[in-house]
Amino acid sequence: MPLSDSYDGFLIDLDGVVWLGHDPIEGSAEALNRLAAEEKPVVFVTNSPRITPAEQARILQEHGIDASQDQVVTAGQTLIELTEGAVGKGAKIYAIGTSGFLGQLQDAGFDLMSAERWSEAAAVLVTAHPRFDYEELKAATMAVRAGAFLATIGRDPTMPMPDGLWPGTGSIVAAVETASGGSAVVAGKPEKPIFELGLKVLGLPGEARVAMVGDRLDTDVGGAQNAGIDGILVTGNDSWAPGTKVTPNHEIESLLALVK
Repeated sequence: MPLSDSYDGFLIDLDGVVWLGHDPIEGSAEALNRLAAEEKPVVFVTNSPRITPAEQARILQEHGIDASQDQVVTAGQTLIELTEGAVGKGAKIYAIGTSGFLGQLQDAGFDLMSAERWSEAAAVLVTAHPRFDYEELKAATMAVRAGAFLATIGRDPTMPMPDGLWPGTGSIVAAVETASGGSAVVAGKPEKPIFELGLKVLGLPGEARVAMVGDRLDTDVGGAQNAGIDGILVTGNDSWAPGTKVTPNHEIESLLALVK
């Protein structure tokens, strides 16, 4: 009996489980389409806000996976809600991230400050992006030292890519915290809000058997268990988590192994 038969629905990570840098992992499309055929609902839960849920869904569709933007929950969504609660809608903020993420912040009504205008920022938001530089670090540091609210999507130190592990958001957050003396509030995995949002979107009754499938012990498995659901570890790409004492409910080599 496949492991998928033990559950009524799934929250599934994207990076390291479905794809590596948007390059599909072998068997992931087959696994997801089989779950769809068995009418097992799936919601994709990712700490990556590099692109919008609609763009994530489009890429999934290009890989032969039947998915809609309503099935994608990102830490960018929970970060926006968290920041609005802390400093208000439309606040001036300084953000470190990709153009896609900055666009989502603008769409939410925030007023984005340049590095030169760090002193006006009520909040500093941190995500990973490949062009992070010293000027961004300096602006974030100065703003936090001046009292700005500091938040991030997560603390994953690395992110799996086709050619290996790249520095993740956690690496940049650590730099900002070290320089500023601040401590970032986390909006994404392993914190509960993103799992709660994923479960809400999944739409199953409270007694349903739900599991999170992810490639990190600390953020995916540990976060899921803290939110009251099982955590299934995909061991093939990025299960490294130094010092964690988390024990997954199940281990699988790939997403395809979930349905076979």
